Amino acid sequence: MTEFYLLTKPNCSLCDEALRRLHQATPESPIRLHVVDISTQPELQDEYGWLVPVLVRAHDDAELRWPFPTTIEEFLNA
Repeated sequence: MTEFYLLTKPNCSLCDEALRRLHQATPESPIRLHVVDISTQPELQDEYGWLVPVLVRAHDDAELRWPFPTTIEEFLNA
């Protein structure tokens, strides 16, 4: 199972949309998604404050930044 981190912040409509797209995605194998509120971690807020939502693939730290492509399965399956 591949792990991913969705970097978000409160009151972020783009973050809500990203989460919706992830729930609708159909990856080849199951994924584990961790939603991370960057507002509680100053170092993440400094780095990603203007970039969220960002999807991070845990095994290689690859980032997919918004806007996500219509189909994100390629990133989820890599």
